[in-house]
Amino acid sequence: MSLPSVETIRRRLGSVPLVSEWVLVRQEDMDGFARVTHDHDWMHTDPARARAEGFGGTIAFGFWTLSLLSRFFRDALGTEVPAGASYGLNYGLDRVRLLVPVPVGSRIRGHFTVTDVREKQPRRFLVSLHSEVEAEGLDRPAMVADWLILLVF
Repeated sequence: MSLPSVETIRRRLGSVPLVSEWVLVRQEDMDGFARVTHDHDWMHTDPARARAEGFGGTIAFGFWTLSLLSRFFRDALGTEVPAGASYGLNYGLDRVRLLVPVPVGSRIRGHFTVTDVREKQPRRFLVSLHSEVEAEGLDRPAMVADWLILLVF
């Protein structure tokens, strides 16, 4: 790995966020997520009951929203990993907050700001990202998290 590759990432510290494309939150995705996680909570899977009980309809699973961070980041970055990196590993999350429900039928997208880059071992860099998921039409982020990615060069 060459130093300029790491410096390119470091130059993004605190800069304008990388922003992904919009993704439509679909009921079929909620139903599929319920199947694979064995979590059939009505507020995510029963549109009639969710409408009747005050949600206005079904809402996205928080864990589903969180799971889209990888997709959003690849989309915002325009590549699987930054130039020169062999691969990136999900290293974990800090301070995850689900701030507002995301209605099924709305669109969401990710915003990422590099907050830190540290060399953990030779050719292994821990990149910290402030991550937000925006739901179209809502006045604050649906989710915020500090996400850690280990880039291996």
